Amino acid sequence: MTTGKKTGKKGFLLEEVLRDYFLRAGYFVVRGVPYRVDGNDDLTDIDLWLYERPTGSARRRQIVDVKAKSKPKTVERLLWTKGLAEALDVDGAYVATTDTRPIIRKIAKKLGMLIFDGKDLQRIRASNKVRFSEHLTDDELRQMVRSVDESRKSKDFQLNLSDVKSSVIDNFGPSTVVRSLDAVAYYASQVTSAYPNSPTAKLAGRLTYFSGAIVAIGLDAVSVDAAFRPLEDRRAILINAIRYGNTDAEAGLKELHLALGLVRQYADNGSVVAQVIRERTSTKYANIPAEIIVDEIVRMRTNETLFSIARELERASYLRICPNYDQLDTLVKSFLGALLDFSGIDRKIFAMAWARESMKNPELSSVDAGPLFSCS
Repeated sequence: MTTGKKTGKKGFLLEEVLRDYFLRAGYFVVRGVPYRVDGNDDLTDIDLWLYERPTGSARRRQIVDVKAKSKPKTVERLLWTKGLAEALDVDGAYVATTDTRPIIRKIAKKLGMLIFDGKDLQRIRASNKVRFSEHLTDDELRQMVRSVDESRKSKDFQLNLSDVKSSVIDNFGPSTVVRSLDAVAYYASQVTSAYPNSPTAKLAGRLTYFSGAIVAIGLDAVSVDAAFRPLEDRRAILINAIRYGNTDAEAGLKELHLALGLVRQYADNGSVVAQVIRERTSTKYANIPAEIIVDEIVRMRTNETLFSIARELERASYLRICPNYDQLDTLVKSFLGALLDFSGIDRKIFAMAWARESMKNPELSSVDAGPLFSCS
């Protein structure tokens, strides 16, 4: 996380190395997550946000602060990151530092945190099994986004991507699902309206995949809470999450109810106006076709599938040769197809937006690469 200037090329490179490291370890990883409070401008950013599936009925969210300075203020970073982890209500935090003093690990343990010290980082960097050479870096992807926005004289691609990333730490869960579904609809519409095989079409496709990955992670988190409920209850919870941004419909409508109360109290013919708004809003929510997505989830074989789909969509979004829709794995294609149907996007037009190219299909398998694993 940063509060001022970035650490420069070394810091960016180290973030990428650790991003690949955690992907290899089986995590879902988002780099450069903006932290906002009450809609304010970005207060800081989380270098790496991690989502882990340690067991079938458990999930864990963690953050990583990365510092590659020659004179890191490691104790300050540990305290800062500890406070931020508590503010974000995540399950754990790492600090990656070039510092090699033994005292640093002791302080981290006392704070209940994990540390990558200089020796750990050297070991990870030296491994030839960590990096994904076929992946774009996050910096390369963001540069592509800026270039397309500049050509269109807008910042829409950047703003939507920033909001999708921010959604994983701002009311994570149902709210994440709603915000990332909006991004899927936006980017997919840009795919189908752009000139075929154009940079805009391909980039919008990448960002559709990435936004779809965040949808899958959000729904995975929601499904864990409903894992031991009867099937109809699980369906209702998932539908509510998509429609109302809350697993409970009434709780999701709380702000609307407060607004209607003000209308009743202060508007002319307030009771009549409030009733009309309530009826129209209820109809609007009821018409959100959440069942399209939920029925696809219910057809999946195991609870692990959403997590796996999220990792595959995230991987596809960063591959240097971006696969088109027809090149995706069958389950991934089915899930993304449900998101496209939900958004009113024609699957066939989306699939024809850019040409199929031959590509490698690397596995996201774990490797021995550092302190989380035995070093070879």
